[in-house]
Amino acid sequence: MRPIWIALIAVSVLPANPLPAQAETVDALSPQSGAIVLTEAQAQIGLSDDYSFYGPEDARTILVEIWENPPSQAENALGIVMPAGDDPRQQSWGAIITWEPIGWVDSDDARNTDYAGLMVQMQSAARALNAQRRAEGYPEVQVLGWAQEPRYDSVAHTVSWARELHFFDDEPNALHYDMRLLGRRGVLSMNIVGTMDQLAQIRAGAADLAGRTEFDSGARYEDFEAGRDDVAAYGVAGVVATGVGVAVAKNVGAMALLGKLLQPLGIALLVLGTAMLTPLRRLFSRKKPDN
Repeated sequence: MRPIWIALIAVSVLPANPLPAQAETVDALSPQSGAIVLTEAQAQIGLSDDYSFYGPEDARTILVEIWENPPSQAENALGIVMPAGDDPRQQSWGAIITWEPIGWVDSDDARNTDYAGLMVQMQSAARALNAQRRAEGYPEVQVLGWAQEPRYDSVAHTVSWARELHFFDDEPNALHYDMRLLGRRGVLSMNIVGTMDQLAQIRAGAADLAGRTEFDSGARYEDFEAGRDDVAAYGVAGVVATGVGVAVAKNVGAMALLGKLLQPLGIALLVLGTAMLTPLRRLFSRKKPDN
């Protein structure tokens, strides 16, 4: 199955006066509402008239042509959810739906992880990446700290957290707000990129969409059968540490590092997670032009 995540993105610096070509692109989109079935994840999102869902092709159009992300960021998108009536060219947010079939995530470590220590190493990883960002013509980024320390909801089986970031050529500070929904066979995710003044709005939007999302009977977290079902290689601490970098870690053979999550986490793993700050950079700042 293809990976699926839900990434919730606040669009903050799109043109005030969209180009005519963009207007034609938006007119060609086909928003939907009602029950949205996520077959690969064995889940569905119940959308009221307050939301619009855009399928895979529309999602690619929004991500690549309108929000100017690299095409690779749209490869696994099954769709985007946005508030009904919002124009993707203007300031808004959208939930990009994807799925990561990593297996059942054990939550035993959720309340015992040193998240303050984890943040220190995330900050170190970001600093380590800045030389590469400068070489590629992108602004340096600083992870200032938790805007919301990781929280695990043992009833809803969700994990949420938020980080405050500073891009050295942009104001105000950026917000990365993440929510993960744990299922029997993997994780549905909401990765939020916005600005710090949008924290309350984004947190409410993520919680509302999470509440509207349900795994099918037999695919819920509590349906797990020990000895029969696959178990993820890490627990809730690993979900937080890797964030959207889980698939990247698999691709480079770094899964063995995840065994260190109950100890001080190695910087190499955090570089993988922090590297994922780059794909949505165009929402906040443009690449510097060549001289």
